Amino acid sequence: MKICVYRGTNEVGGNCIELSTKNTRILLDMGMPLSSMDEKRPITDYKVPCPGIYADETPSVDAIFITHNHGDHYGLLPLINPKIPVYMSKMLRDILVTAQPLVTDDFDVSQLNIQEIGANKSVQIGDFTVTARPVDHAPDSYGFEITDGIKTVVYTGDIRFHSGQSWKSKALAKTCKNPDYLIMEGTRMSRAETQEEYPTEDSVYLGIQKIIRGSKKIAFVDASTQSVDRFCSIIKACIASGRNLVISPYAAHLLDIYHNLHKTVPDYKADCIWVYHGVAKPQYPKFKQAGLMDKYIDKKIDVDTILKNPEKYVIFHCPKLYRSLVDTHKLDYDFIYSMWYGYLDRKHTWDKYAEHLIKIHTSGHADIESLKKFVQVMNPTKIIPIHTECKNDFENVFGISTLVLNDNEKVEL
Repeated sequence: MKICVYRGTNEVGGNCIELSTKNTRILLDMGMPLSSMDEKRPITDYKVPCPGIYADETPSVDAIFITHNHGDHYGLLPLINPKIPVYMSKMLRDILVTAQPLVTDDFDVSQLNIQEIGANKSVQIGDFTVTARPVDHAPDSYGFEITDGIKTVVYTGDIRFHSGQSWKSKALAKTCKNPDYLIMEGTRMSRAETQEEYPTEDSVYLGIQKIIRGSKKIAFVDASTQSVDRFCSIIKACIASGRNLVISPYAAHLLDIYHNLHKTVPDYKADCIWVYHGVAKPQYPKFKQAGLMDKYIDKKIDVDTILKNPEKYVIFHCPKLYRSLVDTHKLDYDFIYSMWYGYLDRKHTWDKYAEHLIKIHTSGHADIESLKKFVQVMNPTKIIPIHTECKNDFENVFGISTLVLNDNEKVEL
C-alpha cells in the first residue's frame, strides 16, 4: 500500500489523500484550501496534481470517500469525473445536491456518481475494504477505516470529543484498535484557542441561553447553519428562554434535512421557529426555483411583526434582516458570535457590529489532551499528521512513531 497526500500536510484544511496498491486507487476527501475563502479565485486554481480524477481526463481512480460537509474536505468535487463513484453519508449527499448550490456559485455535483454509505458499513473497492466510522464533528461526519488485507489505515477526518456526539469519536478508538497507521488531524496544535469558558457544546447552549434570557434586547446569533449541534443549541436556548427564532429559507431547508434523518433534531414547523423571506437578490432566483419561498410560506415572518415585540426574537444568520433592524429601525441589540474566532480577523459582516459582539463558541476540533487519550486507546503503530501546521511536533506530543509527509510525496506504507 502507498500513500500520497496531495494537500494537508502543512496546513489546516484542503485535505486530499490517495491510498493505492498495484491494482487500486482511492482518495480520501477532495478539499479546497481555507485560503480560497478570501482569494475569490476560480475553483480550477486549486486543483491538486492527482492524475485521473478530473472531468477532462480518463478516470483512473476507483473511488473517492468524503468525510463531512465542510468545503475544505469536499470543495473540489464539481471538477471530478462523473464516472468515479463518490461515497458519502446520505446527509452529506442531501446537503451537497440540494442545499450547497443555493449559496455557492457554480457549485453543481448533481452529475456525479454519488453513492451513499451508512455508518459502520463497508464497501469493497478493488484491493481495499473501506468502512465508514462515525465521528463527532459536523452532521453525520465519518472517519474511514481502510485495509488491503495486509495493512490497516484509519483516517480521522475532522474530529472532536466535547459535544453530545462525542461517543462516536470514542467508539472509533475502541473499534479500530491497533491500526498500522493513523492519519490524524491536528488543527488545534497550531491554533491558540482556549475553551475554558465554553469547553463543550452544552456550555455553549447555556451561554447563549444566559444572554437571551437576561436581556430585553433583540438578539442576533451568527453561527454556521451547517453545524447541526450549534443549530440545536440555539433552538434549545430559545425554547428555554421563551423566545422565537427567526431563520432564513436556506437554514429552514437545512433543518428539514437534519430532521428528516434524525428526529431528535427539531422540525422547522416548531412553534418557536419562523422564516424570514428577505433573502439577498442574487440568491432569490435560486431559492424560488428550489421552491423554498413557497414551502415555508406558513412560517413566514416580516419586519413589522418583529418590531412589535423585538425582545421576543432571536435572529439566526440573517444579515439582510440585521441591517434592516439596526440601520433602518435603530434597534438596540445583542450580537452573539458563535464561530471560529479567526474569522473575525477577516473583513466581514461582523465589523459593523464589533462593539456588540459576545463570543460564545466551542471548537469543532479536538484539543491536544483529547487527542492524546484517543491515541492511547487506539494504539496505532504510526501516526501520519494531516490538517495541521505542526506536523513535526506529533511524535513528541503523542509519543508514537510518526511518518511526516510533504504534499505530493508518495511513500510505501
